Amino acid sequence: MNKGGEKNMQGKTIGIIIVVLVIIVGGYFLLRGDYQVPTPTSTPAPTVTSEKTEEPTETQSTTQVPTSGATEINVVGTEFNFNPASISVKAGEQVKITFKNNGRAPHNLILEGLGIETKTIGGGQTDVVEFIAPSSGTYTFFCSVSGHRAAGMEGSLKVE
Repeated sequence: MNKGGEKNMQGKTIGIIIVVLVIIVGGYFLLRGDYQVPTPTSTPAPTVTSEKTEEPTETQSTTQVPTSGATEINVVGTEFNFNPASISVKAGEQVKITFKNNGRAPHNLILEGLGIETKTIGGGQTDVVEFIAPSSGTYTFFCSVSGHRAAGMEGSLKVE
C-alpha cells in the first residue's frame, strides 16, 4: 500500500475510535448517578387543586386518593422503571394519572392500545392524563422512548 493510502486508512481508524469513545462517554454521563428504587409508602398525597401547583414526590408515588370523583394515581419514572409498576382501578371510573420523571433521560407513560399517553418530559417535569377506565382486563403501560421499554420500563394497569 502506498503512503497516501496508509494515511487515509489511519485517519479513518482514528475517526472511528473517536466516535466510539464519544458514544461511550456520552452513555456514561447519561446513565451515571445514584438510581435507588423508590420505596412505597402509605402516606396520602395532598389534594391537587391545579395540575401544576403540586408535584408528586418519590414517597407519594403509590398513593391513590379520590378527588372530585377521580381516582388520583401518582407514578414516578426513572431509568428504567415505573413506581408503582402495577396499578388497579375499577372499570368506568374517572382516573387521573400524574406522571413525574425523576430520571435524567426523557420519559413518557403510554397506556398501550388505549390512546392514552403523557408527553415525553425531561427530568423533574410532570404531566397529567385523565381518562375513564376501560372495561375489565389488564393493560400494559410503558415508556416509548427508544430502548426504554426493552430495558424494563413497563408496568400494568389492572381494571376490575
